Amino acid sequence: MEKTKEEIKEEIEKEIKDSVDDFIGTIKKEPCCEYFSDKTEVDWECEKVYKDALYQGYLDACRTIHWSTKAREEGDELLKRKKVWDKKRPNTEENPMREPLTDVAKELCNYFDGDEKFDDKYSGWCKALIDSYKKYLVDEITYGQAQKIINMAFKYLYCICDRCRGGEKYKKKFDKCHMPLDSFSLEWFKRKFKEDDFSNVESYPENYKKLPENLFTKGEKKKLKAESIGSWSSMQKTWEKSCIKEEYPYEFYDHVIKQYCKDNSITPLQLDFIVWAKMQKIMAAESFIKTFKDDDKENKEAINSEEQEPYDILNLKTTLENRLSEIRPLICK
Repeated sequence: MEKTKEEIKEEIEKEIKDSVDDFIGTIKKEPCCEYFSDKTEVDWECEKVYKDALYQGYLDACRTIHWSTKAREEGDELLKRKKVWDKKRPNTEENPMREPLTDVAKELCNYFDGDEKFDDKYSGWCKALIDSYKKYLVDEITYGQAQKIINMAFKYLYCICDRCRGGEKYKKKFDKCHMPLDSFSLEWFKRKFKEDDFSNVESYPENYKKLPENLFTKGEKKKLKAESIGSWSSMQKTWEKSCIKEEYPYEFYDHVIKQYCKDNSITPLQLDFIVWAKMQKIMAAESFIKTFKDDDKENKEAINSEEQEPYDILNLKTTLENRLSEIRPLICK
């Protein structure tokens, strides 16, 4: 029996709720973990909650942000104060690494308190964050790093809004938020849209019509090229002729994801909660399975034959069960 639209909608809403609950369970670091210890009431007119969310987003991106002892004078001073803070750790708010986030925190506070449209403000927030880091780094952060910090901040704010008192009236503020782009979401993007035809550039806004042909496969249909999907940390906002790397820009992903979400009655941020959890498990399972691939003599012999074991999503459960049956005796010895 075919499901009704209402039943499908209820299933999606339940999956979103379960995925949000699961994600909240992964938030173990300060400062955002403190918001989920009990039913806290949040002052949404205070900049602290926005700076906390931005700092949590920074922690997700910081491994790609390279602080240097040869940084600008402000950067050197900040790193010295960071070493002192690391020893004493008086409280999270005094952590000097939060300083570059101050201006954008004020902007986010104004967004939640006002009636500005998300898409009208988003690029400005990314630019403001890039400009803030210029004071502290020899090399400025990329648009890809800025989007990760800001988009993850909204993901944490969504969780805080869901769990804490005082956030009910702000739920609509997340409807236009973007999906944070990282290794998991980009892998999902590659697999989800790999068979789509991107030939009809007329359906795209002006920015996307400038994308060069060599970003896609040749032939009757223009399809995604895996090598054109770069890392999120080096991503640029739009395609320019001066682009060093021939990779899809941020606004290309954003447009395709928004169209997909529009067709499936879900927001990009809600979709991310589901995608992130699933891709994390899928990629971990695939990685686990492949660690045994080279030890499998039958697989080595069948490497160029039709009998080769398929390492794809559809076969993961069966393959994983087979592998577990092989290694369980080793573990139990």
